[in-house]
Formats: sequence, C-alpha cells, structure tokens
Amino acid sequence: MNDVASSHAHEKGLDMRHMGFKWAKATAVALAMSVALSGCTIPFINVEVPIDLPELPFELPSLPEIDLSNLDIKPIKLPIGVTTSVDEARQDVLAGKSATLSDDALVAPGYLSVGVKLASSSAPMCVAGEGGSLFGLDVDLGAAMASEMGLKVRYVPVVDESSLGKDCDVIMNSHSDNPDSIAIAGTYVESASSFFTKGEPTVVSATDLGGKSVGLQSGSASEAVLNETGLKMSQKSYSTLNEAFEALAAGEVDYVLCEAYPGAYLAALHTGISFAGALETPVTSGIAMLPSNTELVAAVQAAFDGVSANGIYGVVRTRWVGNMPVLTSDSVIQNIPEGKKSSTNSDTTADQSGETVDATGSDDEGDGSDAGSNAITSL
Repeated sequence: MNDVASSHAHEKGLDMRHMGFKWAKATAVALAMSVALSGCTIPFINVEVPIDLPELPFELPSLPEIDLSNLDIKPIKLPIGVTTSVDEARQDVLAGKSATLSDDALVAPGYLSVGVKLASSSAPMCVAGEGGSLFGLDVDLGAAMASEMGLKVRYVPVVDESSLGKDCDVIMNSHSDNPDSIAIAGTYVESASSFFTKGEPTVVSATDLGGKSVGLQSGSASEAVLNETGLKMSQKSYSTLNEAFEALAAGEVDYVLCEAYPGAYLAALHTGISFAGALETPVTSGIAMLPSNTELVAAVQAAFDGVSANGIYGVVRTRWVGNMPVLTSDSVIQNIPEGKKSSTNSDTTADQSGETVDATGSDDEGDGSDAGSNAITSL
C-alpha cells in the first residue's frame, strides 16, 4: 500500500472514531438526563457506536494513541447504581429553565399548582403514602411539566374541577365534553374495562374469551360492563384487584377484567401478565384548566408536548403501567355478543371505576419517585 492510501485510511479511521466519540458523548448526556428525570437505577452502561465499518482489502497501519485530554467534554455525573429522585432531577432542569408565565396566570406565582383527585384516585394515578407524601403517574407527570415550564410544583387535593383558578391551576386525569367550561390539554390516560392475561400484549378475540374464567373485583364497574354483554365466562369475585391478579398469576383464573390503568399497574408487578384487549371504547382524560386562562392553556399544552417529545413522559408512563399500549379504538375486542343491553362507556374515568388497588408501600419499592414527598402540598 502506498503512502497516499495509507494516509487516507489513517484519516478516515480517525474521522470515524471522532464520530463515535461525539455519538457516545451525546448518548451519555441523553441517558443521564433520562435517568435523572425518571429516577431509574442503571446497573451498567454498554455504549455501542452505530457505525458499520466496511471491510477493507488491506490492513490498516497501526494508529498512534489519541490524546482525549483536549476534547471539549464537560464533566457528566451519571447516577449509576443510585436511584435519583424526581425532585433532584426537577431542580436540575429548573436551573436551565426560565418561567415565561405571568404571575396573573398562576394561582401561586412561581408554582404550578396541580390538583389531584386524591379521595377518588387509586394506583397508579395518585395515592397518598405515609406522612402525606403523594406518588403516582399524575404526580410524576405534574412535576415533569412544572419543570418544563420553569416552575416549582405544589399539589392540591381536590374533589372536582370547581377548584380550578381558585385552589389550583390544573387538575390531572380529567374528562370534559364541554370545552367552553373546561379546557383539556395533554390527554394522557385512557379509561376502559380491559382484560389481562398471561402472555405478551395483544387483543384477543371474543372466541378466546368464551367459556374461560375471569377474575373480577366484586361490585366493580367492570363487573357491571361484563354482565351487560352476552359473553359466557366463569366469573370469580375478589375483594381487591390485588387478589384477582394473584389468582391470575397462580393460574387459578384465565383472565382478569378491570379498569385499564390499575390493571396495567398490577400486571407490571407480575411476570408475564399483559393487556389483552378492552371491552369498551376507551375514553381519554387529560389535564383540565379554565379555558378563559388562555396563557396557561397554551403553556401547559406546550409543556406536555415537550415532555412527550423528549421521552420523559414515556419513562413516567412505563414506570406506572409497564408495557400496556396506549389504548385506541384498535384496542377494543371485536364481535362481543350483546346481552340485555349494549355496553357503553359513559364518562367513566380511571379514578371512578370503583375498583381498588392496595398500593401500600409502593413508593418504597424502588419506583424512584419522590416528586410528591418533596413538593409543597396544600392540605
């Protein structure tokens, strides 16, 4: 090989390695941000440079050692093996954000006051832990959005949307058919009575369900929905959904039917249990605000779009509902036989199903979130 070819090969090798270093640096930064915001624990990092090196018809000469000391790489602190709290991550994000909302658009200047329906909520949406700390999907998402808006967060237990503009700026997990009275931004939860079974996520057929056993919480909304259909299944009642999912894991029933998000939360706690299809058309819920506060409505929608685009919401959702897909009309099981009357989903939301999940101790079992416990909570 002549000197010119050797020189070109040498330069190409260095260029490709430089691309690799830049990609690895960007990957490390993105990973650090994602881990910090999600509060997850990472046991190790295996960076693989996504470059397919072509086979050369000759051997490359030995390359000199590359001095990395002069590369402009700022120090990165990765929380390897350490569970970082959402509150710590939020403070890091806040340091690089500036609030753009006027004080007049907020109930408490400098804070996003997040209303949570604590009295009627169940895991995984919002649950109170020991000492009044809050945890759940609503809590983590509210914290992430506040940070995206350059604000601190405070949580306010509310009963309904009448608290908007008085006690809180937004209310999580809300549904409204009247946009003139309640504006909804960032739809992020879908309500539907849904089946769960062993296996990968799928949508089963009505034939798959016929003659099989199903676990239900006694007196639940899902039990009523099933009884309105013509499905012939062997029903087994349990006092809590926890008991029903334990029975499913033990092989004592073929399916569990319950509200989608509480079911997905419990399914994620058991190996090999997944979503198997909705029994009714999903109803979406989101973040409620007063439509007259146009400045806040625009800012909240932009913040939700931001945390969705950068992957933070995906991390939050996966933490609480595992691998359950976002529910759409395609998630509904087809050709369900009709019973005494057709099943309709009439404004039933995830926190109104009458189904309860025992989440005692969940905030201490490694979910990594203390967004509620470290935030200001108005009681």
